[in-house]
Amino acid sequence: MKQEKAKIITVAKGLFLIFCGIAAATMNAKASFSADSACGARSAAMGGAFTAVSGGAEAICSNPATLLELPSPELTAAYGRLFSGLTDDSKIGQGYFGFAAPVKRYLPGAAAFAWNDTRLSEAYSETSYSVSYATAVYRGIGAGLTLKYLRRSYVSDAYTALDPVFGNGYAKGALGADLGFFYRPRTNYAFGLAFKNINKPDMGLASADRLPVEVRAGASYLMRASLLDIDAAFAGPDYTISTGLEYSFQKRYALRMGLAAGNNSRRNVNIGFGGRFGLAAFDYAFSLPIGGIANTNGSHRLAFSFRFGNEADLLRADELAAAAELKRAQEKTFLQEEKIRVLQERLDGVVRQQGAVPAQQPVQVIQLAPAPAQPASQAQPDSAAQAEIVRQLDVLKAELEKSRAEMEAMKARAAAKPAPQPKPAQAAAPHSYVVKDGDTLESIAVSVYGNASRWPEIYRANSGSLGRGGEVKPGQVLALP
Repeated sequence: MKQEKAKIITVAKGLFLIFCGIAAATMNAKASFSADSACGARSAAMGGAFTAVSGGAEAICSNPATLLELPSPELTAAYGRLFSGLTDDSKIGQGYFGFAAPVKRYLPGAAAFAWNDTRLSEAYSETSYSVSYATAVYRGIGAGLTLKYLRRSYVSDAYTALDPVFGNGYAKGALGADLGFFYRPRTNYAFGLAFKNINKPDMGLASADRLPVEVRAGASYLMRASLLDIDAAFAGPDYTISTGLEYSFQKRYALRMGLAAGNNSRRNVNIGFGGRFGLAAFDYAFSLPIGGIANTNGSHRLAFSFRFGNEADLLRADELAAAAELKRAQEKTFLQEEKIRVLQERLDGVVRQQGAVPAQQPVQVIQLAPAPAQPASQAQPDSAAQAEIVRQLDVLKAELEKSRAEMEAMKARAAAKPAPQPKPAQAAAPHSYVVKDGDTLESIAVSVYGNASRWPEIYRANSGSLGRGGEVKPGQVLALP
């Protein structure tokens, strides 16, 4: 959508309004509510490659199923200035507001609400209101459904007033639906699949103008401090391939970059950064078209988000993912044991038919015992069946041993992590603290109060004597509230 509009608005605004009137009856649906799924700054900085990424409240636009990994309620607000520097000084703005929260009762999962608005200099606007819900459906696979109300509106002026296309009004609304799936077989990689506008909502004024079904598929790989995602999106005749990379450092800051390319010579390069301070975070993204669109200085997006809850609970997301991985490994081991039991029974049945040994004898003895002489036409098939079952048993037993070894390794990694230290008994808090080498406000809050989230209290009490960003120096005396 944004690429198509940017081409349109490089001409005079009057011609643009005339074009809107004609386009309302004849334009291809790909020009509205199209494949650009970036609503927030984080997804935009990663080139829109977000289908297999847990994106919190901004994930509604990409894949609602990823809401399942939301650790706590989150509020997000974003603003974008798109395609700045156009020669006719047209202004394209985007606003986004989203709220998402886990659901623990009745049907466990996550729910979200979002408002998204893209507007061109009061001449044209696209607005959507979305409600999403995600839940686990089968063996770690999550599914999410988004119901949305889409609205497209045009300005009323001297040009559009004479156009019969607008005889029934200047706005059109329709209901749409998106469906998404998300699967994380291991902690470090995940897969996502989303179908947008599955009911093909009609956004035409004078004639039908249905939005095409958009299919998005993505895969992400999570390393110690980096996240890589690759997406492919298809909407009607259009396609977009995008990839995004995020690098985190100091457990607080993140650098991002992304590339996106599609048909009609559309290419974008994207960069961005973000930071999290306690429960609050900010993100910025810059996107520059390097093909398909000219005469623009690029797009800017800025987003702020806030999470509700205990910060220590949010930091346990990796532990929860590891526990889910261990559960899936246990289920896999159980299925393998069940298959081995069934094959063992089949093998016992074949041996009993051959009359080699009593049915209660171990399989190892059964395999070595000589079978009585039988006609070749009967003995050969039984022997072949027995050999095939034994082969399958050997394969399954090898897989079972491998699964058990992986499960033990997971348990060992979990046991190697230091157990959370209990909070110290409440005692009379001191009135001052002498900073030691290596101290930070968070570590001081843990030492004094037993709770790192109380560092803002120390910051406020000493704001006049702290360095930039709350920096403290060894030997410095801090007042404790």
